[in-house]
Amino acid sequence: MTHLVFNYQISINAKPDAVFEYVSDFTRHGEWTDNLRIEAVSDGPIAVGSEYRSVGKLMGKDIPNKVKITEFDAPNRIAFTATDPKDFPFHQDLKFEAQGDGMLLTRKVEFEFNPVMALVFKALIGPLVSNPSMNKTLRNLKARMES
Repeated sequence: MTHLVFNYQISINAKPDAVFEYVSDFTRHGEWTDNLRIEAVSDGPIAVGSEYRSVGKLMGKDIPNKVKITEFDAPNRIAFTATDPKDFPFHQDLKFEAQGDGMLLTRKVEFEFNPVMALVFKALIGPLVSNPSMNKTLRNLKARMES
């Protein structure tokens, strides 16, 4: 298996605490992520072990995922693993850092592919689908937080 890591960053002119509070409400991710619905499975406030169900679209297909919070360090970091029905997990790590009067949000996405699929992903799917989608999502979040 080949381990792939993709990093995305965006500066947001808003207080890190406010961005963290908004992003940590996973049920609101559909407000800034196109074609995403997410609902809590666990009761209570978000914490390590909290679980969610999401349905997103990838190349026109609905993709359901089980989402589980793996790290929660308010107001600095949230990490989670999303797993699709074929048991394909991908891990995301969101870091919130003060930067001047605003903040820097870093989003790291990691997953494992067989070597052939990793090559296809790095050459085609990443540049043509995933990277534009991730960057658009971060721009949507920035616009929402700065309005």
